[in-house]
Amino acid sequence: MKWVYPDYYPLFKCIADQCGHNCCIGWEVDIDYSSMRKYILMKGELGEKLRRNIEGTVLNGRFVMREDGRCPFLNRQNLCELILEKSEKSLCQICRDHPRFRLRLTDREEIGLGLCCEAACRLILDCKEPVGLILEDNGRSKAVLSDREQGWIRQREALLQIAQDRRMPILKRMELIMERDGDIALPDLPFRQWVEALLQMERMDGQWTVLLEKRKKSRVFAGIDDVKQEQLLVYFLYRYYLNAHKNGDFCFGVTAFCVLSTQLIVLLCEKPEDIYEVARLYSAEIEYSDVNAETLLSALHDYNS
Repeated sequence: MKWVYPDYYPLFKCIADQCGHNCCIGWEVDIDYSSMRKYILMKGELGEKLRRNIEGTVLNGRFVMREDGRCPFLNRQNLCELILEKSEKSLCQICRDHPRFRLRLTDREEIGLGLCCEAACRLILDCKEPVGLILEDNGRSKAVLSDREQGWIRQREALLQIAQDRRMPILKRMELIMERDGDIALPDLPFRQWVEALLQMERMDGQWTVLLEKRKKSRVFAGIDDVKQEQLLVYFLYRYYLNAHKNGDFCFGVTAFCVLSTQLIVLLCEKPEDIYEVARLYSAEIEYSDVNAETLLSALHDYNS
């Protein structure tokens, strides 16, 4: 089996109680089958508390969140009781993985970190050098990438190379990326209309609504530096390009989605330091909402079909 990940990936570390946007608050947490079986059989007070705070079936279980949206196992210090008592191995799959994402191809698994996590977002955006992709191979896989998969990977490599060509300004790189991927284009809409479109989508965090309403009226733009824009663009291309082609959905819109997402995050910033919170909110509200992500991808796919 082969594993692929960005070179910054091993540097990630959860900041736990130091995080200002705890992932154990305000999210639905589904429990995988293996963890459900373990929780049902766990002994002692922790086992009893688990069974009191789980709903659903063995195949479709989830934690019952408190009225304030907190996980029942998040203590007053914002630390996980399961980790404190049983170690990280006791976590269900989604809690062990977050904020990681994965994509499985014939002979490889690609892994990355999502911008919705405060620590991951800073790690990604603070990279000064072009991001490299690391490939590990345990030498035991006999599987071979299909011709189609190899074609998608080669095309993404070409797009990433353009995205990281610092001899050109970032906007020029975006133009070339869309040309290279088949003359892809973005709808020619003023910024305010894009903000209105975002306001029409599903919204989960009140901070996102406040930000959008404020930016709808403001004409102040931060002027985010090219390196941070590059890191955003590389993040989106790495995360979505192969996934869209593998699943056969929104293929004509995925590159436009990557460019548009980068531009929207940049334009939603009034000050340079806003980039971290804007990127985190955009990720949480768009990337981590299947409805919102598919709405944008589908619209851009149709526009470019």
